[in-house]
Amino acid sequence: MIGDITDDHTRQDIVDAKALGLDAFALNINSLQPWATGTVDHLFNNADELDFSLFFSFDMAPGYFTSPDQFSSYLQPYLSRPSYFKHKSQPLVSTFGGESVPNSQWTTFKSTLDANILLIPGFYQATPSTDFFSPLPALDGVFNWNSWAPASAGQISVPTTDDTAFLAAARNASKLFMLGISPLQFKHIDSSQNWYRRGESNLEVRLAQALALQPDMLEIQTWNDAGESHYVGNIWDEPMTGSPIHGYVDGYDHRGYQQILASFVQAWKRGDEDTTNMVPTNGKVVQGTFWHHTLTVGADCGADALGKPGNVDIAEDVVSGIVLVAKGNKKLVAVVSNGDKELGKLALEEGYNKFKFEGLGAGKVQLEVWDGSTMVGGGYAPMEVVTEAELCNYNFQVVGFPG
Repeated sequence: MIGDITDDHTRQDIVDAKALGLDAFALNINSLQPWATGTVDHLFNNADELDFSLFFSFDMAPGYFTSPDQFSSYLQPYLSRPSYFKHKSQPLVSTFGGESVPNSQWTTFKSTLDANILLIPGFYQATPSTDFFSPLPALDGVFNWNSWAPASAGQISVPTTDDTAFLAAARNASKLFMLGISPLQFKHIDSSQNWYRRGESNLEVRLAQALALQPDMLEIQTWNDAGESHYVGNIWDEPMTGSPIHGYVDGYDHRGYQQILASFVQAWKRGDEDTTNMVPTNGKVVQGTFWHHTLTVGADCGADALGKPGNVDIAEDVVSGIVLVAKGNKKLVAVVSNGDKELGKLALEEGYNKFKFEGLGAGKVQLEVWDGSTMVGGGYAPMEVVTEAELCNYNFQVVGFPG
């Protein structure tokens, strides 16, 4: 989500993304006011200079853009920028929403642009089917924005049902499919924005799904939209000035995800179809990330006027994570502890190891990797898990190691 971000901060985001191996940012924009367009200009100016790419994802959720003709003239000059992202020479244009836009409007939108764009909207309310593109031939593909198990399904792993349906439809119609990856979604802003979308059995499962499905493109949701808790990069103060978002993201740094995402990006670019060769990228024996809530699901947070987020009942008191092991190391064991108790042990294999240990309760969480009696790596959570708090905060604490 585009907010009011300084020039220096947009530049740092690009530098960090390039170091991670990412190719582009999707710029989700919901307003053409100066606070948004100024940030866009900062991003494009820095991306032009730093050899990075950007593309627009226009927000068509209720209350924002209702028709593509509302942003066509704004989009046009950016399509020729050196940094505008192209897939096989075609500039990519996406959306968040827009399911109600008829094919005729998409056709007109594409014809008014002085470029042969690739139109891949991000749909979150569409019903996938094998003939999904029949009434929408103007689309060049679809992005499945839903990267979490539906609340109605309960405590399940993130499914691929919709992904496989969209992928089949795309293949049948010679279109493209973009798959989303998100660790969770938690929002706690006001009475209409207070929800939880399941992060348990998600990221550690989703990475393998992405490699197995082999979509045409991947989108990590998101880089810096701190208000929905699925950020993996920097959190800047300026877009959150005076916002309640600070209450549940301050101190909750998610850059620890980068310890595993770098290896995943390399695997994706190699064309790997599984996680077998996901190994540390830092030259160490082990590298990884673990994450968990700092407030138990049944905790008392009754002083919070907003109350607990919707669907938090499908959350779990668990510690989840991924440990990457360098080739040639076959006798390592990961031990996860919480307070004064051990939650679980995992005999590690070379490459990719995922885990989810139940029983999370009060106290700090730590993960240590042992080679016999020698500790070879690990991470220590800075914040304790609690069973009561003034704020119903179900954001993840994310710990990357080495730190």
